[in-house]
Amino acid sequence: MASPIQIDAPEIHIPHPKEWPNLMVKKFREYRRVLSITKKPGMDEFKATVKVTGLGMIVIGLVGFTIFMIVEWVKKIGI
Repeated sequence: MASPIQIDAPEIHIPHPKEWPNLMVKKFREYRRVLSITKKPGMDEFKATVKVTGLGMIVIGLVGFTIFMIVEWVKKIGI
């Protein structure tokens, strides 16, 4: 009989509550840095994003509908 597989989980360090304020300040600085280098998209970029997103939703919907129709057709003819 095969032996069970053993996986060594990485050690997880949970900081002491006294360290939390410093960690929160550090995390907020990272967030502020990210927000400072990002910019609001222009109208052209926004329209392009909306078009691509909408097209992706339509394609995924059509693929799902096609699969559904094939499954129903197979059930109907009894393959």
